[in-house]
Amino acid sequence: MDTEKAFDHGRDAGLLALDKLGEIFDGKHEHFVPQGLTGLLVTVMSVVYAQAPSEEAADELIATARKWAEDAVREGQ
Repeated sequence: MDTEKAFDHGRDAGLLALDKLGEIFDGKHEHFVPQGLTGLLVTVMSVVYAQAPSEEAADELIATARKWAEDAVREGQ
């Protein structure tokens, strides 16, 4: 395993979680999608804070992920 492969596994797990949310909401309850996404984010971020060696390390990881996400959206990925 290397850094890129680990990232790919995390991305794939996230896509599976989003697919599951899509199945649950299935176009019927779209006004609840933000709450579903919030639940997903809170769960992932809680694990980051629980597993990180410090709160600062967790903050840094989350800030990096946010920047990469913003960059990906700007680039149309």
